Amino acid sequence: MSDDPYWNTGQSDEPSGRFSGGDPLVTDTYEGWWHASMDVVQRSWRTVGLILLIGVVLPRWILNAFNNTVRTRDIEVSGTDWGTIVREVNPGVAAGIIGAVLTLAALYVSGSAALAAVRTAAAEAAGGFLALGEAFSFGFKRGGKFFLWLLLAWLTIAAGLVLCILPGLWAIFALSLMAPAAVFEARRSPYARSIQLTHSAFWPALGRIVIVVLVAVAANLIIGLVGLLLAGVWHAVFASWLANVLIILTEAVMALLLLVPMIWIFAASLCTYAWLRGRTESVSATSLSAEAAGVAIPTAEPGEPGHPGRPDWPEPPEQSSFTT
Repeated sequence: MSDDPYWNTGQSDEPSGRFSGGDPLVTDTYEGWWHASMDVVQRSWRTVGLILLIGVVLPRWILNAFNNTVRTRDIEVSGTDWGTIVREVNPGVAAGIIGAVLTLAALYVSGSAALAAVRTAAAEAAGGFLALGEAFSFGFKRGGKFFLWLLLAWLTIAAGLVLCILPGLWAIFALSLMAPAAVFEARRSPYARSIQLTHSAFWPALGRIVIVVLVAVAANLIIGLVGLLLAGVWHAVFASWLANVLIILTEAVMALLLLVPMIWIFAASLCTYAWLRGRTESVSATSLSAEAAGVAIPTAEPGEPGHPGRPDWPEPPEQSSFTT
């Protein structure tokens, strides 16, 4: 059953085949969306996984390793030593500044990697290929502006969670499509565009995003609990310095495990964006990839003004030839 009366999946003469399962990204039903996201994972897990490994997993691991190194865990807690606890846990002004800089740098690199991953998945869905250097060049080129929008998004989510929880949950939903919006619609605000798209089909979009968020929360919760359990074991069995080394190594393994659901989360977000765009616009994987690359492609149907097959379509200039 279709999510919106705009769709007509039974129409067999749809020229592009987008709405009958013919397009790898643009779908109409929940089942089509699910299969499309799994196809993105199957098609692009190597390239997207490598991008996320370098741009998201590695910066996060470096940041966690720094935090574990500068903070002392061996603290004797009693009812009267709260000042001692604060002094021991607080790494100092210099370490705090370095940690803040590393956090912002990790956010910038992760945001740029997210753009690169979405761009790569879209290119491969359209039958193309994007080299690793080209993908990161694209991500870092747009990453500066996207970084500022990410800061605004994090502040919005944090303020919403602190105030009443529900506004924060709404912000997580409404801002979940910022990365694909920044990739395909560079001249628009990804913050506002994500809100507009998610609210254009609120309940169907909410259902899809809830699944994505639940997968992300469950993966982080399970892997995080395993990491905490192992950290407790290392501190109980080994000396402090060796325990800290083992914790850093454990977090590296946990981060690699998180890479698996992370790839699907990006794929599902991309397919959600394509579905919402496709409800009101004539888009496809090819047109989306062309948008990201900044290439204009004809959108008119055959026989309509502006299509290359029309008699009034301007002929390409003849190439001059000469002989020597």
